[in-house]
Amino acid sequence: MSLLDSGPDTVTVYPTVAVDDGYGGTKPGPGAPVTLRARVLPSTTDESGEPGYLTGTEYRVYARSLPAGPWSRVEWAGTTWAVVGEPQHFGGGRRLAHHVATIRKRG
Repeated sequence: MSLLDSGPDTVTVYPTVAVDDGYGGTKPGPGAPVTLRARVLPSTTDESGEPGYLTGTEYRVYARSLPAGPWSRVEWAGTTWAVVGEPQHFGGGRRLAHHVATIRKRG
């Protein structure tokens, strides 16, 4: 049993899909939610240039398969989070393959 297959956290990912923008084109929109087991660990806390002010804390989501992208939304711990950039994919064989996404609290 891998730590990637039985993570202690439950996350709901709303993958990005192309939706009609009403003008004959498409725009990114939320897709059908996908609930999965993952491991969520703190990543960084950045301090701004002024003392006493902090920017949002970032977390990393580790999962066997993570259907997320730059416009995706993640719900975890009763809070809505935005995916920062593209998730990273790590190969190395069937047992070690996994995705890692950085999430930041939506404001």
